[in-house]
Amino acid sequence: MRSFGGMKFPVFSRITVHPAICNGQPTVRGLRYPVWQVLEWLAAGTTECEILAQHSELEAEDLRACLAFAAERLKPLDRSGQGPGDENSEEWILNRQSQWLAEQEFLKQLWERSPPPAVPDETSPPPSLSVSKK
Repeated sequence: MRSFGGMKFPVFSRITVHPAICNGQPTVRGLRYPVWQVLEWLAAGTTECEILAQHSELEAEDLRACLAFAAERLKPLDRSGQGPGDENSEEWILNRQSQWLAEQEFLKQLWERSPPPAVPDETSPPPSLSVSKK
């Protein structure tokens, strides 16, 4: 396990974090492919073969490492090492709060990279209802 910001993460040999690469985001082997980008491609339905053909630097194990990294991030906290597992203990609350804040920041970064769909201007009629005057 690696400690980062008070949180413990399993060591993923193919997932690296370096402050000078992609603003310190988790990347695939430091190749400037952020984990979130690979996950976004997979979520969009891009097949493993298509991703590997378009990005020759990546390997099939890289894609699986991104999935494993995301899965590990979404697992519930392991309370086995926190004493009796009392959810009211200060240590447990601080760890949970730290994890929640990190997850919120991660989701915020994902949201900022994916602009929301354009909302039509409410003052103008929809294009199908516009009337042209001759």
